[in-house]
Amino acid sequence: MGYFALDGRNLTPVETERYNRLTHELIAPCCWREPIAIHRSSEALHMLDEVEKLVAEGQSEEEIKNIYVARYGPRILADPPGILKYWLYLIPFSSFSWFVVAALFRLRSLVARTTTMHSSAPPELLAQVRRETENLF
Repeated sequence: MGYFALDGRNLTPVETERYNRLTHELIAPCCWREPIAIHRSSEALHMLDEVEKLVAEGQSEEEIKNIYVARYGPRILADPPGILKYWLYLIPFSSFSWFVVAALFRLRSLVARTTTMHSSAPPELLAQVRRETENLF
């Protein structure tokens, strides 16, 4: 058994398409960062051969995914099933939204505090500061 995918078997174009889809949907279990189609660890290369063999045997994409989910858990899938995939998109978006709202409230409070500080100064002092700053520019 070699470690180079599609080297010994003749897959049909449909099988090759399924193989390519699957190898981009399964994450390399050695580091959990890249799909096995990209990652080049020995474990990922072994999985490439195994997926190729399973596709050649006629197993469906779901059957092949289920084999790896049973072996490694749902973390093996690049796009987790069910509601988990929505959380992957919802958490960063909601975190960013909360950050923007907090930044706007902080900015608003700084502006209000600055306005309050300037409005309590005597008008003569404010006029003097304006004259001096106009001369600077």
